[in-house]
Amino acid sequence: MMPRYLIYGLLAFLLASDVVFAASKPQNFGEQLNLAALLVKDRHYSRALGILLRLPLPEGEDEDDKQSRQRFHTLTGLAYLGLEQYSQAGERFENALASGQTDPLIYIYLAQVYHQLKRHQKTLEAIEKATPLIDKYPALYEMKAQSQWALKQYDQAWRTLVIARDRFPKDPRFLRRQVFYLIEKQLYRQAADLGMLYLDLSERGPKDYAALGNALRHGGQMELASHILEQGRLLYPQDTTLAKLLANTYFSREMPLAAAWIMEQAAWVDASLFADAAELYRRAGELYKALQINASVPDPKSNRRERVAILLALKRYEQVLAMHRSLDRVGLLQDDSIRYALAFAAYRSGHFEKAKTYLSAIRTPKIFRQASELRRLIKECKAEPWRCA
Repeated sequence: MMPRYLIYGLLAFLLASDVVFAASKPQNFGEQLNLAALLVKDRHYSRALGILLRLPLPEGEDEDDKQSRQRFHTLTGLAYLGLEQYSQAGERFENALASGQTDPLIYIYLAQVYHQLKRHQKTLEAIEKATPLIDKYPALYEMKAQSQWALKQYDQAWRTLVIARDRFPKDPRFLRRQVFYLIEKQLYRQAADLGMLYLDLSERGPKDYAALGNALRHGGQMELASHILEQGRLLYPQDTTLAKLLANTYFSREMPLAAAWIMEQAAWVDASLFADAAELYRRAGELYKALQINASVPDPKSNRRERVAILLALKRYEQVLAMHRSLDRVGLLQDDSIRYALAFAAYRSGHFEKAKTYLSAIRTPKIFRQASELRRLIKECKAEPWRCA
């Protein structure tokens, strides 16, 4: 959506121009343009377009006609920009320039349009023409750096951010973008150091810690990611996004027990995470703890599915078989992976015919191959029981 502070400069001109129109154009035309300008100012973009697109555009070559076309195209472009219809907005702003529009704000709007359309060179050209105003709009520096980076003008992009930080020392967005550019270039240690500076200087929140930690995770820098996420977790212990990212980072570092503990703490804030906590405890080999946590899983299907996995790991095959009715109640007996789990439990309990009944219903190709192997084992056990003792 178009920032409101970008609207007012041109609208002041557009509204003030009504004096000229009143003298030479049908009063209705000027009134309609002013009404459209007010609607754009109040963000009623569709209503403004409804007025503008019905107006006959003056075709004369005197100054009043030229100015009318400038106002018309500019207002129409602003309405399209407000609706995020960037191609149409760009076309109208270019028409406004062709009609003689000279206000440098028009180039700021064009830069925004080209930026959204990822026309990076055109974005830079528009920003260059808006130079007299660039220090009034910090967003232009960010757009400029992004366009330069996209065009692989890495040194220029970095210099743009350095200049922006110098001119807007209290605006953290430029430091933040430097951090992520360093990560993109795999300069992780420098990114982490600059990231900590960003977190110290900005009005940081849990999303900032999460974004930086997650970016380092995706770069394979698990230790650095842990460091950032741990700090965020200490500051925002109730934020479950940070907890999940930290737990996933610990798990990636082959620390499943630490991951499980973090997830369990988060589950007391968001009960849906009990299932993840139980699974992490199971993977950490803490099966009795996993069974305990499983009792708190609120979703019946997740609860039963996880319980089957834990009981199989504990070799409590008869208890798995005893879950038949509860699995049926929640609709899990239609799941081939559950059917296979029950068949395996029946096989290990010596209930071969029951195992074959479960196996006969399996249709999923991957599980069907596992079922075929289990049938072979059952056949061997029946032929030579001593093998399965």
